[in-house]
Amino acid sequence: MFNKLPKIERNLRNDNPEAKHIKKQKRKKTLLILLGLLVAWGLINLCITLIFSRMIPHHYASAQEGRDLMLSNTEYYDNLTQNDLDYRMHKSGATKEEFLKVSGESVSDFYFFEKWYLNSRLARMMLHCKLKGYDFPEVNEIVFIKADMEMESGASGYTHGTQIYLNGGQITIYALMNIFPGFSEFMDKTLYHELFHCLTRSNPQFRTDMYSLIHFTVTDTEYELPPCVLERFISNPDVEHHNSYATFLIDGEPIDCYTAYTTTKSYAEAKSSFMSNSATVLVPIDGSDVYYTREQASNYDEVFGTNTGYVTDPEECMADNFAYAMLYGMKGSDGKGYPNPEIIQGIIDYLSSTIPSA
Repeated sequence: MFNKLPKIERNLRNDNPEAKHIKKQKRKKTLLILLGLLVAWGLINLCITLIFSRMIPHHYASAQEGRDLMLSNTEYYDNLTQNDLDYRMHKSGATKEEFLKVSGESVSDFYFFEKWYLNSRLARMMLHCKLKGYDFPEVNEIVFIKADMEMESGASGYTHGTQIYLNGGQITIYALMNIFPGFSEFMDKTLYHELFHCLTRSNPQFRTDMYSLIHFTVTDTEYELPPCVLERFISNPDVEHHNSYATFLIDGEPIDCYTAYTTTKSYAEAKSSFMSNSATVLVPIDGSDVYYTREQASNYDEVFGTNTGYVTDPEECMADNFAYAMLYGMKGSDGKGYPNPEIIQGIIDYLSSTIPSA
């Protein structure tokens, strides 16, 4: 009799229609609440994306439009050196025609989910900046172009004017993995970095003010690379001008110089990526056929600061600092601040004040 009691009690509970109905209603109510929360969350995200992504004028190029825009940057391609072509084509004696053909073929269409993902990241970036009270200078319409970055040593992105070229493989991965918290931080940094280049091109005064934070002066003079630098020069599409300089201490002597990105070897000697053979050199603005290495300038780190290691040019250095300021504020990525907080504070102060018209 004792052993049968549990079975009888179970039968009584299972045979109780009212208890079954109550349980069913509870489950249904729970599911409806979860579904309602999910729908509400989706609608909120939809509204945020639709409203705030439009704060940055932009559109996504088709493969054909992207190719046409890429190949329209004739001034950039006409100024490529033989060193540029060899390293980018991974062979000696490469031609511009070969490079243009391969570059055009590297452009592809965005998938819908990639466009939505990028719009959602842009929206959250703009919402974050608005909540912080930051106002960006006006920017001309940005065109996003999806491309293979093999010609740029696998870079995450680069720009021509206000065309932002993004690494197609990375976009797909980040879009698919966006469900994981914090996974898109790198993509946000890339977007802020490339956005900075678009802002400096749309607003010359903004560029001047940003460069001044790291002691560079923008001039009306476009400096011509001397032969000793031109031989090993590597073009950077993000750096459209060599018209800014800073004062570097070379063997104790102050010399006004601009920066140039070079390789230490020719492609025939290196047989590898230009990234693994790169060097930033300092070129005097007086036009002399000479350059100085970074190591020769005792105040190199004082000029550029050490918040980022990307100090090949004031444009790249400030693009990284801009991204840090927008993403992390004064706390920095690790909550411990920066070696040169004055640069970050200068960016924040600028964007928090009234922005002058371009």
